[in-house]
Amino acid sequence: MTTRRTRTDLRRRAVALLDQQLWCWGRDVARPEGNVLLGLGMCRYRSAEPGPDRTAYTGRVAGDGVVWLWGFGLLYCLPDLGGVFLRRNGFEPLLLDRPPGRPVHRPEHVGPCARPVTARQRATAGTLVRAAADWIAGYEHWVAETLGAAYREATLAARDKAPAVPAQDMAKAWGHLAKKALRFAPQSPPGGARGTLLANVCPRIPSLPAPALPRERREVARQQRYRTA
Repeated sequence: MTTRRTRTDLRRRAVALLDQQLWCWGRDVARPEGNVLLGLGMCRYRSAEPGPDRTAYTGRVAGDGVVWLWGFGLLYCLPDLGGVFLRRNGFEPLLLDRPPGRPVHRPEHVGPCARPVTARQRATAGTLVRAAADWIAGYEHWVAETLGAAYREATLAARDKAPAVPAQDMAKAWGHLAKKALRFAPQSPPGGARGTLLANVCPRIPSLPAPALPRERREVARQQRYRTA
């Protein structure tokens, strides 16, 4: 049986893990050898306003979903379910009906969000958190396989805070969190280590075109546009 103390401990670990992950993404985009998120195939949208944490990254994930990453949190959306916004230093799932129609650069502009109150909303939040955690676990597996275990260890060593979990355990920690997210929720689409990490170069955003890509990447994008992940 899950006790209140168990839920509190899980939430505390989730808050620390998300904070650590966002730090790692910040270092990934600043990697001297090349931006890791762009190398993965995500799209970058810079804000015209000065200030940290304002750059948005987005990509389409398996199941025709969309993930958005900022320094202040992440948004994970799936068709027919809407999205879940996880803000930094809180890990309180907030639901919204659909992803933003255009890039946004402030948490208050992500969209009208609501706390899950009803059983149906809680089940939806559980499904989306589970899918997001699975995707992040897959990302960390991909980083380890592509850049080597020493890369993530060096990332955390540069931080002025003790790691919430060791570098080699980050994918496992996210996988564990995915399993703990509301077990009665429907099974999430394959993602992360068990599916395609990104199903397309970037989602279609009608109000703002995708950044220009080199010719070879445009060809990859064209070939993948109608591929089912």
